[in-house]
Amino acid sequence: MNIDYSSLETDMETGLFRQNLEKELTIGFRDLHDRGEPLPRPSHYASRIAEIVYQAAERPITSENAYYLYQEILSACESALATVMGEPQGPVSPQ
Repeated sequence: MNIDYSSLETDMETGLFRQNLEKELTIGFRDLHDRGEPLPRPSHYASRIAEIVYQAAERPITSENAYYLYQEILSACESALATVMGEPQGPVSPQ
């Protein structure tokens, strides 16, 4: 996901950041699910994504924004996982 750090705070306030992340996660989780692979727990995946976002920021993210950013990431992970788990599993290809 490409993040525009100059508009990150606004994107979090409007929900755009979460919506975009949820779309990308849904695609990735669906792919894993269709291949029969276990899906990650939302909190585990959210902490990994948050760490990547924090490290890629040109300037440190304030602790208040870091908290809200993690909450947005966690929400996106939970929603994407729920979407995929509600779908029928695709065929598993033999390995």
